[in-house]
Amino acid sequence: MNSGFRPPPPRLNLALDDGTVLAGDHYRSGQDTGRGTVLIRTPYDRRQYRAQAEAWQAQGHDVIVQDVRGRYGSTGTWLPYAAEGQDGAETARFLEREGLLNGGLILAGASYDAHCALEASLRLETDGHRLRAAAVVAMVPALGLYETARNPDGSARLSDRIGWWHMHGFTAESRDPLTIAELERRCLEASARGVADAMPANIYGAHAPGQWDRLWSAPKLDLATRYGDCKTPLLVVSGHRDFFVREALELAGAWDAGNTGFLTGPWGHRLTADLDPSAAAALSSHGGLMAKIQEFLDGADARPFTREFTPSREGAEPWEPSDLTRLRAAINPPVPAECELSS
Repeated sequence: MNSGFRPPPPRLNLALDDGTVLAGDHYRSGQDTGRGTVLIRTPYDRRQYRAQAEAWQAQGHDVIVQDVRGRYGSTGTWLPYAAEGQDGAETARFLEREGLLNGGLILAGASYDAHCALEASLRLETDGHRLRAAAVVAMVPALGLYETARNPDGSARLSDRIGWWHMHGFTAESRDPLTIAELERRCLEASARGVADAMPANIYGAHAPGQWDRLWSAPKLDLATRYGDCKTPLLVVSGHRDFFVREALELAGAWDAGNTGFLTGPWGHRLTADLDPSAAAALSSHGGLMAKIQEFLDGADARPFTREFTPSREGAEPWEPSDLTRLRAAINPPVPAECELSS
């Protein structure tokens, strides 16, 4: 017998009002801590989230990880950045109706998953239903079509977007990444001729050119208008080397006039996986990112607050007070060069 075998978590499928069935996994903490139920909605295959779910479980949370519409186990048509507010809010109301919330609802996620969390929270606050999220945790958020397609100066993130949409943009399951040579060829061609032909219909299907054009024609989000009245407590987790850090800083300042916590450190889009061993060890010795996230959820700091992780000698406190204004002036995010990104 393989003593390391762990059975998969129980399935939790939800039929939406339009007949779409969303597939989820339900991780129960086995504790009545009242710390809340974490909902993570993702296009990157819920089955890959076991370690993340178990990290939340270790803090006393129940966790539900759900494939978004049209991806992996969920039915429907996959259209990035189109339905996450409505689908997320409908999922939240289902959990409440069925008595599946162990404490308050916490909407959480990184990258595209953070977009799902933010949009679900916004929909719950504006649709007139009494259910509201207890908190939102948005890590390295990929906020919208324009924000992922363009650098802060408006220039195109060609390599990153060609790679992402090739892998994740058109099918129910992700494709293998493009080879470096093919990616470079497409980037050079798009730079010379324009982006329109980078996702040809003969490879990606008849619907692909329209979706690809939708990415490049999308307007920039006005974050203050979109999220400025949101009252749900928000924690933004960003990184000095994340190419979406400018947008994360803007989000933190826009949300309910700054009713947020903001955590940052010397990592990129992969969060603490980007740290060198010594920095990772320093963070781990203080409980890792999860400890700071839990402090936020427990109300340890009055909002707004900003904390910056700086690796230091053993035993010293690595989380130092900071402020958004200083970070805006100091941080210059890199231009992404990789395509195997889950944004």
